[in-house]
Amino acid sequence: MKVSSYLFLTLLSMYLCQNIITSWNYDKVAMYDLQKMNNFLNNFVQSPLDIPYTLSNNSLTINNIKLVGISTNLYDSLINYNTGLLLLAPNKITMNFNFSYSDGTQSADATLELKILTFKLKVTNDKTTGKKANFEIKMNSPLENYSVPGIQDKTLLEALKYLLCSGFQQKSILNTFIPEKMQTELYNCYNEYYKNVKEFNVQTKDFFGNLKLNIKNNEFLYFCEDLLGEYKTAFCYYKGKIQNNEDKTDKTSCPLKNERFSHNDDDLYNIFINNDLFTNAMKYIADNYFSKNVKIYNNKTNTKQLSYDFTVKSLNKYFRGLEYLNKGDYFDCEITIEKGNLNEVTYKVKVNIRDNNKNYFEMRITSGLTLDIPIKKSVRFDICVKETKTKNIEILFSTTKPQVEVSDLEGLKKAIEESFDFSYNPICLNSDGISLRDYFAEITSAYAKEEGLYFEGQQLYQ
Repeated sequence: MKVSSYLFLTLLSMYLCQNIITSWNYDKVAMYDLQKMNNFLNNFVQSPLDIPYTLSNNSLTINNIKLVGISTNLYDSLINYNTGLLLLAPNKITMNFNFSYSDGTQSADATLELKILTFKLKVTNDKTTGKKANFEIKMNSPLENYSVPGIQDKTLLEALKYLLCSGFQQKSILNTFIPEKMQTELYNCYNEYYKNVKEFNVQTKDFFGNLKLNIKNNEFLYFCEDLLGEYKTAFCYYKGKIQNNEDKTDKTSCPLKNERFSHNDDDLYNIFINNDLFTNAMKYIADNYFSKNVKIYNNKTNTKQLSYDFTVKSLNKYFRGLEYLNKGDYFDCEITIEKGNLNEVTYKVKVNIRDNNKNYFEMRITSGLTLDIPIKKSVRFDICVKETKTKNIEILFSTTKPQVEVSDLEGLKKAIEESFDFSYNPICLNSDGISLRDYFAEITSAYAKEEGLYFEGQQLYQ
């Protein structure tokens, strides 16, 4: 049964489906999103952006308008992760434009310094299609926020400011033209940011073929949220792939029943990995590996003193239908894992009567798992099976006549459970541990619950 650890390793590399969620202090998450927004705004204008409108009245014409730069001061801005609102106000953003003007007697070039009174970003996480977050940007600035430096003629200055303000409003430059370009680029910005998110890497030992495995977290899906509306904890989501398939199930609320994760107001950084990841991966491995590779369990592979020996006499304690066989005949078991997850494993056991090759029977067994998640070297963890509990036993078929039946179910369950020897043959993921050094400065706790795995500790850059 030591082969079970191979499952835990391989599944991590093959199946991911938006199953990774983090929780952290609300203000710290907001700080990082504001940094992203600050970088985005300051780099939005890589080259002058043409504003393809001409503004005019009876005496004045403005054209050749170009957005040439943006500067920001986002200190004390607001992010509401519950409603998906980011409010940069008042006057946190300054947009700089070049333009040309003509009043009938003269033509010249000038600049506009426009302070944005309110910059509203509304984010909607599209969880129905599992596609992406949608960004909607709206901006507003009154006349007094329009500044045209270098114009000495006060009458001309006021006329330019008024025409710029009214023209920007009529042409919807601040509410349609620039925001539409920003919305697309902002989504691309988050996509680029997530492409650089570090993956989880695993290097297995010789027993597992020196496999190099990874869990990729590099695709943007949802904007961070405060699902509880308490303004204490923000949840962020990381999406992987099941090969080329998409899992569009909304799993964002899955870990919320865990108080340690959902009410994370003590500055600890938390990572959650959904049990679905393990379920799907185990199915893949069972179909592609264990269906072709069985493990033998007999008196030679056993490592501890048991309450039974590997003879028909012992089988008669738990089964009916073998009474006519020689009690001294030995048996062995061929074990094939069918499916499993963090909570349980289902496997088939073919019991072969060795001295009579025509006699055998097969069972399907489901065992509950209790896991231990030891922490190693501050930022490494392992996954080990601590205990098993036999939940169900089903006789699939037998070649014996009469058919084999279970006569002592509870005794058989206990015999199966005592067959595992975790002290001598530990079922663990990797003896050196899996490193999370790109996420944590120190892991202070790691544990498994029904819905998945949890890690908490000091975030790397806090």
